[in-house]
Amino acid sequence: MKALLLAVLMTAPLFPQGTAKPAKTAAPPAKTAPAAAAPAPAATGFMGNKGSKVCHKADCKSVAKMKDTNKVSFASAADAEKAGFKACKNCKPF
Repeated sequence: MKALLLAVLMTAPLFPQGTAKPAKTAAPPAKTAPAAAAPAPAATGFMGNKGSKVCHKADCKSVAKMKDTNKVSFASAADAEKAGFKACKNCKPF
């Protein structure tokens, strides 16, 4: 009996004619574009990193790597030095 049932199930079409196929699931929603990045700091002035207490020229490559939450801007290198920031070894702001 089991062999007969198995033979019938193996030969029977999965969806006989006249029956509807199950509906396809909806496509996943399209990905939205990422939010616009924060504007880059001006090419003049000085930027400090709150975490490391290091001051950089605004166009230093290290500024691009900094988290926005750690960035502090200074009008002059003297202001950064007064605030206790040390000079970056790459861009040497002071």
